[in-house]
Amino acid sequence: MLLTVVVSSLAALSYGVSDFLGAVGARRLRVLPGTAVTYAFATATILIGTLIVGGVWSGGAIGWGVAAGVSAITGFLAFYAALAAGPMSLASPLIAVLGSLVPVVVAIALGEQLPWLGWVAVVIALVGGALISITPRGSDRGIPRRTVVLSFVAGVFLGLSIVALDFAPADAGLVPAFLEIATGTVLLGILLVLAPLRRRLAVLDEEQENPPTVVKARLASAFGGVLLGAANALILVGLQVGSLAVVSVIVGLYPVVTIALAAIVHRERLTVVQGVGVALAVAAPVLLAAA
Repeated sequence: MLLTVVVSSLAALSYGVSDFLGAVGARRLRVLPGTAVTYAFATATILIGTLIVGGVWSGGAIGWGVAAGVSAITGFLAFYAALAAGPMSLASPLIAVLGSLVPVVVAIALGEQLPWLGWVAVVIALVGGALISITPRGSDRGIPRRTVVLSFVAGVFLGLSIVALDFAPADAGLVPAFLEIATGTVLLGILLVLAPLRRRLAVLDEEQENPPTVVKARLASAFGGVLLGAANALILVGLQVGSLAVVSVIVGLYPVVTIALAAIVHRERLTVVQGVGVALAVAAPVLLAAA
């Protein structure tokens, strides 16, 4: 259990920073081009890892890897659109709760077993994520309806991508993780080439005040891609050595990192209830490690 917690926590850290940087890039480059840059660098990163670690290119590895890729790219397009629309500190945890809930429901349906303390930690993590998403009535820190819809789509599809990776054969190594990112990169390339589709997807964009410069946005998206590739590799390793429910819940705590960066860079502040949610989110991995 300890190894699973450590690997999943590193994945959450990588995801948290990656998502913040990806959102920064999307604010200037627009959602589709920004996501394309992120995915291109993620593909290069995971390719290097796959060449080093290796894996069996079986039908199961390829099929589940591609399925994860289709789900993930759908989720990430909605994800970056939600974060670009903002506020980051509220959209990110809402997506994470939904993204964690889907694999947990699947794990329970499949009869996955955990010690009682492990399930307590899972519940605490989900409650923590939910609390982070709550805002007082009338608060200007509430989540716009557009962000809620995009967050729902992102959370469900990102959760399904983790489930697909979990179904991949154990001897696949990093092959499914590579195919997940590579599939997304190919689909993004097609969308960028097809002008009519690109114009339709422009609805995901949101006009921004004081966006970053193009150079900074590209660097943010590129570095975010490197971290995204690393996070995907770590998630697959965690799934191969541990529980679907545990991995998905710990990885779902990445908003703590995103929130911290949003607070430092964008001066986004938390309410008391959201602070309690962050505390629960931090406590959950500790309980899981002890289970």
